[in-house]
Amino acid sequence: MLSSKSSACNQRRRSEVSDVETYPYELRLPLAPYRFEWAGEAAVNCETRRTEAFSEERYTHADDTVVIIRNYPADGSFHLMSDRGEIELIDHARDYRSPIPISVVKLP
Repeated sequence: MLSSKSSACNQRRRSEVSDVETYPYELRLPLAPYRFEWAGEAAVNCETRRTEAFSEERYTHADDTVVIIRNYPADGSFHLMSDRGEIELIDHARDYRSPIPISVVKLP
């Protein structure tokens, strides 16, 4: 998803994390092309996990806040969750007049 994640990601199964988590900031994205960018500082750590229902990237920042990106392969949708701040969507994919066909998601 994020191009800068490959060096920071640790792949491991996270059995201690419940699949039902709530965060003060959430955004559900339908099927469309997206580019994910950090609005501010990038995360310092990333962990990935896969289940039958979704794949997940959990980004932890220096202040221990978290941004989670879940991808549901059954329909191609994304679910973004954060306790860090608002998630901004610049929706080019749904605007037929936009010269940029990829929507940008600004992660807090």
